Amino acid sequence: MMTAIFPWSASASNFGGAAEPSLPAIKVDKNTKEPVVINGDTVEYSETDMTAVANGNVVITYQDAKLTCKKAIFHTDTKEVLAEGDVNLTQGKDFLKGESMVYNVETKTGTLVKPRVFIDPTYYGGGEKAEKQDQNHYYMKQGYVTTCDKEHPHYRVQAKQLNVYLGERVTANNIMVLVGEIPVFYFPYISIPLKDHRPPVSVIPGHNADWGYFLLTSWKYYLNDKIRGKINIDYRELRDFAYGITTNYDTDNYGSGVLRANYFDERKQHIWSSRPDQQGDSASGKDIDRYRVQLRHKWQPDKATSGILEYNKLSDANVIKDYYIKDYQRDMVNNNYASLIRTDEFYTTSLLVQPRVNRFDAVVEYLPQVQFQTRSLQIGQTNFYYDGSAQAANINKLDPAPINGVSSVNRVDTRNQLSYQSNILGWLGIRPFSGTEQTYYSRDMTGDNTNFIRGNFFTGIDLNTRFYKTYDIKSSMLNMEINNLRHVISPTVSYFYAHRPTFRPGNLAQFDTIDSLDFSNVITPSLENKLQTKRMVGGVMQTVDIARLIASTNYNFRAGDKRKGKVGNYDFLFESKPYNWMRILSTTSYDQHSSGFKSFTFNIVGDPEYNLDNPDLRGTVYTDLTRKKWSWGAGYRWQDEVYSQLEGQLMFNLTEKWKITAYERVDLKAFRSGVKVINQVAEQEYRISRDLHCWIGDFICNFSQDHGATFMFALRLKAFPEMPFEFQQNYNPPMFGSTLPPG
Repeated sequence: MMTAIFPWSASASNFGGAAEPSLPAIKVDKNTKEPVVINGDTVEYSETDMTAVANGNVVITYQDAKLTCKKAIFHTDTKEVLAEGDVNLTQGKDFLKGESMVYNVETKTGTLVKPRVFIDPTYYGGGEKAEKQDQNHYYMKQGYVTTCDKEHPHYRVQAKQLNVYLGERVTANNIMVLVGEIPVFYFPYISIPLKDHRPPVSVIPGHNADWGYFLLTSWKYYLNDKIRGKINIDYRELRDFAYGITTNYDTDNYGSGVLRANYFDERKQHIWSSRPDQQGDSASGKDIDRYRVQLRHKWQPDKATSGILEYNKLSDANVIKDYYIKDYQRDMVNNNYASLIRTDEFYTTSLLVQPRVNRFDAVVEYLPQVQFQTRSLQIGQTNFYYDGSAQAANINKLDPAPINGVSSVNRVDTRNQLSYQSNILGWLGIRPFSGTEQTYYSRDMTGDNTNFIRGNFFTGIDLNTRFYKTYDIKSSMLNMEINNLRHVISPTVSYFYAHRPTFRPGNLAQFDTIDSLDFSNVITPSLENKLQTKRMVGGVMQTVDIARLIASTNYNFRAGDKRKGKVGNYDFLFESKPYNWMRILSTTSYDQHSSGFKSFTFNIVGDPEYNLDNPDLRGTVYTDLTRKKWSWGAGYRWQDEVYSQLEGQLMFNLTEKWKITAYERVDLKAFRSGVKVINQVAEQEYRISRDLHCWIGDFICNFSQDHGATFMFALRLKAFPEMPFEFQQNYNPPMFGSTLPPG
């Protein structure tokens, strides 16, 4: 092996031991002194022709570029390399392979014959000829792109012209999608962002009782980094065609957002609407247009100011339930508002405008609301702190059509509080506070009283302390890793007294929590016990809460109109993390007056990836089916005289190529459509996933008491692991790390 180094200052090279004339200075990049290094079995340099010829196992390196081939001719004047035979060019994580190549090491451009290209992160390409037009731009003629690493890929996107922008996108015109050698789709234009994990095209067939046979399709479009989105064209046997477009946009100076518009061309005989003004049209056979328009925009003109706009226009109250199953299950609120918030070191100001857009919604309108709130401000160098807020609003409370009831008021509310924070005896934290709240109303609920001020005085005190003891215990009993134990006890007591306001809440229209202000005289004690240890988590020694128990209650010194004290429910929260891969969470509420439990929940989850803070065990779709061997979760929820529900999920690998997920929800006691049901399987779902090399195939079966049976099949690329739809059911445990159980 011989080496030639073309330096950025004059030097001498010795080939085969014979002295060679001094090489001229070659400076490809004026900002660096890195040389071009040529290695080969033989390397010969001609000063007259200003060329270096290398043969056999040729390796040429410059900066982050490396070129290998069987034979190469390097022109020192033009900085061009003519490479032949098994040409490989690597730049960073990207590489090109081909039969021959002309490459300029200075401009990092060139032409490759019969290329095969790897484009970070997971793309492969090929064609008749590839031109590297600049450091980050490839042009391929009669080329293709795929995520399959086979020499003869299982599928490919083929076009006469392909443009690849490294780290950004792939664009093509007049493309054909081929599976093997069979053409299956044609598109006039496609643009694929290289860092997006959502599939550019998805086609999902299925069947259920609500839609009949259906076919859901989506095509992503990418105009540039500022404007991108997807187009949906769906067909449902019982509802006909539906169309939609989603656009994600980003502006340089006015924020970013998403605009979504969907139109549903339902058949004449389908009666869907709960609106009286539309039922006549359905019954008479007229077409009814259903739609959803959604705009979400966020703007941050500077670090201290942010604005949010949300607009949701719906054709009817049932369109979410009929078409957006996940949104409906989450009980998503389709708000319409615009807010502007400015946060300073000492205060926060905000402006809110919240109108009603859909007549069938019950809405509290703020037209507008202006709010000012201070942070907890220290007064001088003392332990006294001031907290204050002020709010002014024009408010309307609107009932849904056709009732159209309206309650209106102009309201100005101010709240001022003074507190003192100190520590007694070095172990007892104490914070007494007191303040007043004054609220102006333009009218009361009946309109008999106008332009009056409701006044209220409040006071209270917070006490807290902390005791702990450390035990020198090291154990691996039951495979639990324990390196010392620390027992922490944290008792807290809060007392709050609010004098009877000058106007009781029964005389006021109720818009929000400000209007419900009433007499209060309550003490709330709580006690937290915690066991902690240290163990390795993710390769780092961390403090872990093995077990935590919080008990709390409250005592109302004068409950109701009987002027008697009353003890509230006893609430308990228990949380345990016996292993890095397991967590247990349980809450209980006990009513001592009826000597019975009011509610109880129990949740246990296991995950070998330690991803236990994710409330959705299937929230991540894995590109490699072997990455996560298994995960599981189970929960029981009970509320006295309301419901009793058992829920569970299990996901595990059958083999290296097959994975199965099972979900089941059983109503031990529930009310469905006003009818009490006992021991009924409310929902089951089974999902089988198969690794198909560059694809993952998913088959989903769902059986529901509300929607009947649903069957779906989806093929997704490993390069785009995110699912293009949200139909699958899953067990959602609560977020761990709660402070107190629900009141």
